[in-house]
Amino acid sequence: MRERAIVVKATGKIAIVRIEKRPECDGCKLCAFKAGKSTVKVKALNRAGAGAGDRVIVQAEKDNRLLASIVVYGIPVVLACVGVLLGALAFKSQLLAAVLCLVGLALGFFAVFLVDKLAAKSRGFGMEVVEICQNTEKEQEETTDGSKI
Repeated sequence: MRERAIVVKATGKIAIVRIEKRPECDGCKLCAFKAGKSTVKVKALNRAGAGAGDRVIVQAEKDNRLLASIVVYGIPVVLACVGVLLGALAFKSQLLAAVLCLVGLALGFFAVFLVDKLAAKSRGFGMEVVEICQNTEKEQEETTDGSKI
């Protein structure tokens, strides 16, 4: 996904950009527009060196919904199953199996929280400023490679 945006604030390698909602945005949900809102502010990796007030093109990282689903659902379920098996097979107690299942589930959610924090620090913010536009609002905006946005 490539979208036009305006840089609200830029500090170092991070830019906060404002994206205007377009009709195509209803099916995407990547920018998470709130109900009734026509703009959203997101953090983006600022490799293009844009400054506050610049019109830019932002690009979303590749779609990682499948991987995210596996992490969010898989880790807690696997740890809950380990808790059940440990309680049922090692201790031969149904009560302990239920308790260890809940402990495993809680540890799984905590692990997902940590993975999310690590991913946000190491991989960036999901958006990246790829180009600074030189066009005015009245002109038709195009990227430098000729593709229309």
